[in-house]
Amino acid sequence: MKGKIVQERKAAQLIEEALLLSVALVALSMLVGGIESILKESASYTSNIWNSIVSAINGVLGSLFHW
Repeated sequence: MKGKIVQERKAAQLIEEALLLSVALVALSMLVGGIESILKESASYTSNIWNSIVSAINGVLGSLFHW
């Protein structure tokens, strides 16, 4: 009887650890997805800023050095 209780307790611990591991994996995937989204938005923002700077420089230098 005592051996069966120990086996049931070990099985319950394994199930609990598997559930915790799956929750951790879901949380990790959400975190990675969020970071990826932030990086994509920052890349787009940086690209827009760079294009604005290049356009402004072309406007200034293009009028000064009209070829």
